[in-house]
Amino acid sequence: MTGQPLGHPRTHSELIMTSHAGRFIWRELVTPNRDAARAFYATLAGWSASEQDMGAGAPYLMFGHPSLDESVGGAMQPMMDGVPPHWLDYITVDDVDASLEQVVALGGEKVTDPMDIPVGRFAIVRDPAGATFALFRGTDPGATDTTRKPPVGTFCWSQLMTRDLAQTVPFYSAVFGWTAQEMPGGMVVFMRGEQPVASALRMPDDAPAPNHWLPYIAVDDTDASTAVADQAGATIVHQPETLPGMGRFSVMMDPSGATVALWKDLGASA
Repeated sequence: MTGQPLGHPRTHSELIMTSHAGRFIWRELVTPNRDAARAFYATLAGWSASEQDMGAGAPYLMFGHPSLDESVGGAMQPMMDGVPPHWLDYITVDDVDASLEQVVALGGEKVTDPMDIPVGRFAIVRDPAGATFALFRGTDPGATDTTRKPPVGTFCWSQLMTRDLAQTVPFYSAVFGWTAQEMPGGMVVFMRGEQPVASALRMPDDAPAPNHWLPYIAVDDTDASTAVADQAGATIVHQPETLPGMGRFSVMMDPSGATVALWKDLGASA
């Protein structure tokens, strides 16, 4: 057994790098109409789709992109009645069962018991304000660790849209070991060590949507892709807007009602 010498405790960054927790590893569309999803995202993002048998219920729909060897996301039928269509973010932890206990102890809610699948173990939970996400540990936890820039046509970011930043920001920091940095405009950026991994923004109290995680897909042209989505049956919730020095984004509900955003990285050129 090895460890740190006495008198030299590890820094927060060092602790993060010894763990594979706190990474967004997968996004999954939960919808009763997978055929409509297949058609819409093929038009919007150029995704292909193939079915995989997960052992129960309808086959799992796996999305791919022609420029990549790996899958970019998935789609499945709701596991329970009454679940509205939504994108579900899977975030890595070192121990699903222990993290589930921690979520509940911190005021969150268990949606499903931990379950084993061919690629790992997961549980679906809600944060104290009601936003849903999944805890996940893969069979090979470090296999997909990467800091590469997400290619066009893949998910590039996730943002927590919540009415209660004061309660949820400390919750996520405790569960995933993230630090939180306050930004102009009320945004909070979650950091995993020195790497930004997600953000959080307060929603107006009268916003029609429930608290949720909003995933972003990288595109070449936000305006052109938003127009394509509109023609393909999406409802545009937020028209394209530029964040100076960062990027240009839009937000929409796909034809099934699941909310998703588009992002064109502009870097310092904007």
